[in-house]
Amino acid sequence: MPESNGSIKGEVLSFLEERFGVSPSYLDRLNFQERSGQIWVTTGPSPLGIARKRPPGLRAFRRMPDGLKPTSSFLILLGERITSSRIDLSRDELYSLLLGRPAATAGPDGYVALSYNGDVVGCGRIRAGKLQALIPTGRRRELLEILSAD
Repeated sequence: MPESNGSIKGEVLSFLEERFGVSPSYLDRLNFQERSGQIWVTTGPSPLGIARKRPPGLRAFRRMPDGLKPTSSFLILLGERITSSRIDLSRDELYSLLLGRPAATAGPDGYVALSYNGDVVGCGRIRAGKLQALIPTGRRRELLEILSAD
């Protein structure tokens, strides 16, 4: 797998700055690598030998027909650096979204960072005035357990 090339890194940094307000300087040390429509992020060089068969690091994005879709894990990692396209949710709003119920919302269509009590908890998407959670099933279950225990 090739090292992070300028066009992938430039595309990712531009997307994160425009959509989420993340400063490119914060991500300067990271390497981005693309494989099969997925973009992985790492702080180190590509592994050698048999280890190079598997992408290193964390999956940060998937290529979708409408552009890049950030993973919930990567948005959680960026956390407080996300200053735009961030929706702070109440406990009841988050609970409902985690159960798969879309919520009416204002805002431009696109991906958003969902947060609860100031912490980013995953990725969401606004489409035609409806907000939905795009959080993996296992993570949804964890969050539902946490919210139920409160």
